[in-house]
Amino acid sequence: MPDFFIVGASKCGTTGLSEHLRLHPQICFARTKEPHYFSDDFPIQKMDNSPDEYWRRNFSHFDPKRHVKIGEGSGTYYLSEVAVPNILRLNPAAKFIYMVRNPVEVIHAWYYDLRFANGEEASLEDAWDLQGARARGENIPAGCPSEWVLQYRRIASLGSRLEALKRAIPPDQLMVIVLDDFARHPKAVYEDVLKFIGVPSDGREDFPVVNSAKAQRSALVGRISASIPKWFYNLVRDMKHWLHLGAVPLNFIARLNAKPVRRDPLPEAFRRRLIAECEPEFRLLEHHLGRDLAAWRQ
Repeated sequence: MPDFFIVGASKCGTTGLSEHLRLHPQICFARTKEPHYFSDDFPIQKMDNSPDEYWRRNFSHFDPKRHVKIGEGSGTYYLSEVAVPNILRLNPAAKFIYMVRNPVEVIHAWYYDLRFANGEEASLEDAWDLQGARARGENIPAGCPSEWVLQYRRIASLGSRLEALKRAIPPDQLMVIVLDDFARHPKAVYEDVLKFIGVPSDGREDFPVVNSAKAQRSALVGRISASIPKWFYNLVRDMKHWLHLGAVPLNFIARLNAKPVRRDPLPEAFRRRLIAECEPEFRLLEHHLGRDLAAWRQ
């Protein structure tokens, strides 16, 4: 069992933190980004179906002479009703890292990711209004892998999910990170994470930005990449293990087809609407973080 888990939230810097921890010489981090193994209520996301598969495909590089801690990160864990209980049932001492940011920014960033992955066709304003219909299975884009990814309000329910995590996880086993802090002071936050999970500093000074906004170079290549079935990804995972190609990304086609972009600003009226509708999440975050988040509402 891993010793620590990055449980979310989506679009809050989890990929960047995962990549920094992956490079620590005393940490054995899962080879697969987001195996979703403990999210039994998100079966379409799960990459492995048994403990043996989960270990073999993610942690077979574990070296007890070198590695002090084992970790993984999956973006469904903060949304799942069963992932954290499943983890604690097998490892009661497991530690959890949860990252948050302005919920409106999460919605905006998640939308861009869906557009990049061919999972969304509507404008963000239309997509927001379609959430109810899509929850009933209506108006689902052809390239969308599952209707839950179109529930923007749920993805951005960071305060509600933090409240649920605090009910399930002992206080000394949960660390909450605000993305603003990580972006401004990456070294300090990184060092705090190392202390929390129990490994010494590796002296790192360089913290490049990971997983910034992107768009497709070719829509055709994007459709091909989005249509690759899970069995093929698992075959690639096994081949990477056999050929010792740990640095080769699973979604190499999508990465080659990506180009960096700057997100278009939200229309002001719609941005104010999202701020108003996310007010309950702002209040819960302020309560549980113990800090004023008025700047997020500006």
